Amino acid sequence: MQVTYAHKPEMTLIGFSTTIRPEEGYVKCPQFWEEEYTRKYAKLWQTMQPETPVEQAILRHQIGMFAICSAKGDVFEYWIAGIYQGGEVPEGLKLFTFPESDWAMFSAKGPLPGSLQTLNTQVWNEWFPHEGKQYGANAGLNLEVYSAGDMQSPDYECGIWIPVQRSKQQADTTAETVASMTNTGIL
Repeated sequence: MQVTYAHKPEMTLIGFSTTIRPEEGYVKCPQFWEEEYTRKYAKLWQTMQPETPVEQAILRHQIGMFAICSAKGDVFEYWIAGIYQGGEVPEGLKLFTFPESDWAMFSAKGPLPGSLQTLNTQVWNEWFPHEGKQYGANAGLNLEVYSAGDMQSPDYECGIWIPVQRSKQQADTTAETVASMTNTGIL
């Protein structure tokens, strides 16, 4: 499992959500995608001709390129989302804003949901207890990032991003390492 760190500007996403208990996440999250995204909008995916304001928003903001996990007590709010491009927010959709911050970014390759669930387990069981805590990671918040393409392909790529609070020294060290790797032709 490799991690990269990057600074990102404020990001506002638009989407819809449900509440899930953590122990049910690996079952309920894929069900939410199937029932509330794939099946509900099957006609939209066939025609690419939106008939409602929500369908227009799904296409305009590319809702489905991200998922947000936001802990709220003993449950988490799970979103299917896209980057908000401005304009009206149709009834049934809402906005979520990540402030400007540093991010720990992990990637996985392989069919969904298995590849992402394996990565998620590794991130929270291996990275978070050690390096994640050093970087001030927020254990209750992360962003799943999906690429376009066949989600059942062995070459499908996705990722998990976690907001972190790196110290200035950590950020400077990372920048120096990247600059050195770039200058030597490694990157």
